[in-house]
Amino acid sequence: MSEERRTTSGGRSRDGDGPAVAAAPASPEKPRTAAAAVAAAAAAAPDADRDVAQRIEEIPAADGADVLETLPPERAADVAEYLDPNTAGAILSEMDPAAAAEVVSDMEAPEASMVLSAMDPDDRVDVLEHVDRNVHDAIVGEMDADDVRETLQLEKYPPDTAGGIMTPDVTALYEYLTVGEAIEQLRQLNEELEQMFYVYVIDRRGHLVGVLSMRDLILARPDRLLRDIMRPSVVSVPVTMDQEQVAHVMRRYGYLAMPVVDEKNILVGLVTVDDVVDVVEEEATEDVQRMFGAGAEERLTSPWVFSFRKRVGWLAVNLLTAFMAAAVVGVFSETIKKWVVLAFYMPIIAGMGGNASAQAMAVAVRGIALGQVDRQLLGRVLVRQFLVGLATGVVIGLVTGGIAALYHQQGGLMLAVVVTLALVINHTIAAVSGAAIPFIMKSLGFDPAQSATIFATTVTDVGGFFALLGLAAIFLR
Repeated sequence: MSEERRTTSGGRSRDGDGPAVAAAPASPEKPRTAAAAVAAAAAAAPDADRDVAQRIEEIPAADGADVLETLPPERAADVAEYLDPNTAGAILSEMDPAAAAEVVSDMEAPEASMVLSAMDPDDRVDVLEHVDRNVHDAIVGEMDADDVRETLQLEKYPPDTAGGIMTPDVTALYEYLTVGEAIEQLRQLNEELEQMFYVYVIDRRGHLVGVLSMRDLILARPDRLLRDIMRPSVVSVPVTMDQEQVAHVMRRYGYLAMPVVDEKNILVGLVTVDDVVDVVEEEATEDVQRMFGAGAEERLTSPWVFSFRKRVGWLAVNLLTAFMAAAVVGVFSETIKKWVVLAFYMPIIAGMGGNASAQAMAVAVRGIALGQVDRQLLGRVLVRQFLVGLATGVVIGLVTGGIAALYHQQGGLMLAVVVTLALVINHTIAAVSGAAIPFIMKSLGFDPAQSATIFATTVTDVGGFFALLGLAAIFLR
């Protein structure tokens, strides 16, 4: 999570961050221009790492991250070592964790440990996750005891769970404190904690028992106990909850932060809204890539061998399903020989069906991702998609049939009827199957977005070809 976002959402600004946490400039063009200028200067002077670092100190952390990402990892590491550790930590927090890990891996272990110690614990663990074990151990070995304890604690949790995205820095006060004592402690904790929108109340054993807003504290009498003014009904998430579900809970309640508890209801951490933004972006990226058969972990910078392994399996499945469509065409080969014009409309039928299926599938996958559809609503969803597919098929079919009737003199009218009916049938099939396939895959235990387009394409191709050629065999005698 970035330093800018933490400051905006009530988080801390570490001493020494300086320009790395500067407010956004008035013009949205300035950051891009500043980052581009520094990147150009770095390219023009490949040996001036200290000068590049000084110029990065003068721009926001997000733009500094853009600059480092344009440099080779070895040089980015050299530039980072010239930066103040707090500034370097803010910049690496803005980078993709895998890219930041490349930079850290090329730094000297003592310098890398200082930079990672300046980052929030959850961001630190995200970067260390992508570092080789030997480098990881060398860097962690240079950290102080508190940072090592936090790092090892967070690394116990899977990265895609609440524990994996939370920060252990949480504003927690004991229930037996008075309001006056609590406010004094909050003043001392102000420089250490990530957010102070909410104050969580715990008992002597660390169990989460209540929550307070800063307004509750300010307006209460100084001699009152926290247990008397706290709100005992606290919405929390278990440390093992999937990160996507955590995002759903936070979106449902509209909270800026969500406490994380273990199986004994002991408060162990906090998930903030900027973590959820990252989760939503990550999950959306994975869903889109899986929908089209690419690996969820694949990126533009991924090695070609990695991309090949992620894609080739589903492409092989796609090849098998394509033969099914080809088999339908083979069954009606005699009809195509008699009416060669049908070959002109086959890609139209299949293509329009594919587009209709993709539209329905996008809505279905989004509904699943947001938790908006359950089994009780699925029937109504499919009925609605049937009506949409039927209506769009009629409109597109009439337009295409009209063109067929005007363009083809011999048999034009019957050809128009065949094309119109084929589009109506295929659009209806496409809309229903496009909405149903993600739910079918989910019920079978697969990711609902995992290459659903491959199977949907098969349905629309087979259905479209069978409708067109079958109707032609009946009517075009």
